[in-house]
Amino acid sequence: MRAKAIAMLSLVALSACSGGSSNPFGSLGSIGSLNPFGGRDEAPARSSDGMPVAPADGSVLVERLETVRPEPALRGVIIRASGIASTQGYFGARLAPVNGGLPDEAGVVTYEFRVLPPETVEPTGTDTQRRLIVATFVPDADLAEVRGFRVVARTNSVDLRR
Repeated sequence: MRAKAIAMLSLVALSACSGGSSNPFGSLGSIGSLNPFGGRDEAPARSSDGMPVAPADGSVLVERLETVRPEPALRGVIIRASGIASTQGYFGARLAPVNGGLPDEAGVVTYEFRVLPPETVEPTGTDTQRRLIVATFVPDADLAEVRGFRVVARTNSVDLRR
């Protein structure tokens, strides 16, 4: 009984460790030397024909990206992004992989930051009120041929390079 109690206390104490990061999420992604992707480039959003294709679920691209960052994870990487919607009320945010999540000829995997629009007209509000945060996990097995990631919004995109 005593051994179980000590083991439980040890596990609880260890679970509170954040790996030395000041990030509230306990990630090492903010430490430059451990970040698996080096640079971050911002560019206007691009599409092959200039017109985005509307998916069957009715989702749209978020208005603009605010931050995109990779975070090392056990056996992979987490791509975390925050975006600002055009008005309040958008929901169901997700990073939707383009091309089935496979890298393009340059080795870049592209994700679209998609949201579902509100059913009624909503007030604009502040950026804080319109902010949406999403993340997706990419396992190590899928990273072998990947040279970087691109996250696309309606008005901009962010490229992460390895």
